[in-house]
Amino acid sequence: MPRRSDTIQLQVNGKRHRIRVQPDETLLHVLRTRLGLTGAKKGCGTGQCGACTVIMDGKSVNSCIVLARQAHGSSILTIEGLGTRERPHALQEAFLDHGAVQCGFCTPGAIMAAKAMLDRNPAPTREEIKEGLSGNLCRCTGYGPLIEAVAAVARGTWSAGTSPRRQDGLDKVLGSTRFAGDLDFPGMLFARTFRSTVPHATIVALNVEKAVAAPGVVAVLTSKDIPGAARFGTIVPDQWVLVPVGEPVRMVGDPLALVVAG
Repeated sequence: MPRRSDTIQLQVNGKRHRIRVQPDETLLHVLRTRLGLTGAKKGCGTGQCGACTVIMDGKSVNSCIVLARQAHGSSILTIEGLGTRERPHALQEAFLDHGAVQCGFCTPGAIMAAKAMLDRNPAPTREEIKEGLSGNLCRCTGYGPLIEAVAAVARGTWSAGTSPRRQDGLDKVLGSTRFAGDLDFPGMLFARTFRSTVPHATIVALNVEKAVAAPGVVAVLTSKDIPGAARFGTIVPDQWVLVPVGEPVRMVGDPLALVVAG
């Protein structure tokens, strides 16, 4: 393994790269921020959701928990290297035709996990497909369409374009759909919510002076900075955008302030 803060060598989607990395830098960070390959998503950041799945040396890995230095000398395949707009991979076609694409955030990870599984087991049973996708969480599809899509590819029975497809589906299976976390602009600012750490308490005061003075901080916003309605809700507007001084928090995680920094 390379020394501390050293240069690693990777082959990503068939191209060789030399990249200087920090000790705690993850493979996902290198792929997304250094190489601009945003198809692998940062979901949980703890290796639980599978949105960041890529194939490293023939095995599917959660790139959010693989240190970049651990990938030194490896061959990496991401969703961007799997298929093209003119010639999608069979799994990408099958995901479209079986309705296995909804919001698209988890789609690239699920496709890459399925690719690694089929590479090592071209004829999996339905239970083996379920097991192969068990590390990829998906809130939209209910999993059935994902399983059917992979099973169709394994059987060789899928046929491109035989079912109605989402108009935005191709971009999602190719990993080219850009979500908020994929955007990057010169001078872009970042914001993080400061939240309650207790389940019930009345806000007596919010002291933001130290946060405002911290290096890089541009602003610290509280409820008094919100113009117009400061509450929202599906039926009754009973939730605070930011809980104001004098009001109670009602759960761990209630939002109190927004810190904006460059």
